Amino acid sequence: MAVDRHLGAAWASVHAPHDPRSLLVWLLERRFHGLGVAPAARAMDWVAVREVASDLPVSFPVVRAGSFLAEVEPTAGAASSSDGEQQVAHAAVAEAVRVARILGTPHVVLSPGLVPVFGEVEHQDLGDPSAGWTRERAMALLARRATGLAPALDRTCRFLHAVARRYPEFRFSLTTSRNLRTVADHRGLEAIYEDLASLGLGYWHDAAVVARREQLLGESQGEWLERFGRRLSGLSMADASEEGLGLLPGTGVVDWAALAAATPRAGHALPAVLELDPAVDPREMPGARSFLDRHGL
Repeated sequence: MAVDRHLGAAWASVHAPHDPRSLLVWLLERRFHGLGVAPAARAMDWVAVREVASDLPVSFPVVRAGSFLAEVEPTAGAASSSDGEQQVAHAAVAEAVRVARILGTPHVVLSPGLVPVFGEVEHQDLGDPSAGWTRERAMALLARRATGLAPALDRTCRFLHAVARRYPEFRFSLTTSRNLRTVADHRGLEAIYEDLASLGLGYWHDAAVVARREQLLGESQGEWLERFGRRLSGLSMADASEEGLGLLPGTGVVDWAALAAATPRAGHALPAVLELDPAVDPREMPGARSFLDRHGL
């Protein structure tokens, strides 16, 4: 297998056992190598989880500064001109680093902020099925976003430089967001990677969000992997459709063959986290694992 498969904490916090040892044994019995850590519906005692994990073959490959379920992640303020919003974003990274230190994990993933726009925004979450997204509505919001992108990128780069300087022992990877105002589209990520080349920032691929962007905006899923594949540090696995994100693999528009082709065939396996919406029925889990097995994921 080209990846080390882990289960996302958001789904596990709702459906897996609450006792730390029972949780980790439950994961192993279902052929997961451990947890992809992120804020979840139920708070977890990470100190207790780490203690139990010391004698079990489990790992915690990444800590995410913010939930993949959130329309506006706590790192949204990384691109803001507001000192208060910047402080919230720094606090979110600090909390992720705190948890990562407990778990002995040197890898933190974050979405690098939202571009401020003038006026009210009625809808911005690509994963909201009630938004009634059309290509025209999405492009209108992107046009408003474009006017503020350059200063937002400048603030984001200063934020990321400060984060890397504060936590030099950690590797940081960037991921796009389900929010259409994200700094982290093709152009934004390329600008950040060019400006901060010395930091060695990675790219964490969110298969569901990228697939939804293709469905709505016409952006090729394969192009994301081609542009940023050399920086690829891991991936979030779930499906996407007009019905939402975090869906069972195989039920939406994710190009699973392209995703599998982008993973390494030799050497160190890539961490891959199954990031399901907690609304997914636990009885569907065996089918999800079988689907990923067939694709080498």
